[in-house]
Amino acid sequence: MRRKDEMENLVTRKTPPKGSARNGKGASPSQTTKALITRNLRMAYGEVASEPLPEEWVRLLNQIDGDEGKKS
Repeated sequence: MRRKDEMENLVTRKTPPKGSARNGKGASPSQTTKALITRNLRMAYGEVASEPLPEEWVRLLNQIDGDEGKKS
């Protein structure tokens, strides 16, 4: 659940006030928002991509592969 908590913190975090510096440079709100969205999407996609396929899906895929082999 740690990643879920991190995701919620990132999503609910407000963008820094205009003119605030994250890395010594002033980032525009649109740049900051884009960076947050990009980071959140990467976290969400990485979490989903690392999950194993459900066993039922694996069986169905194997069945489809078997059916296609019989047609050839």
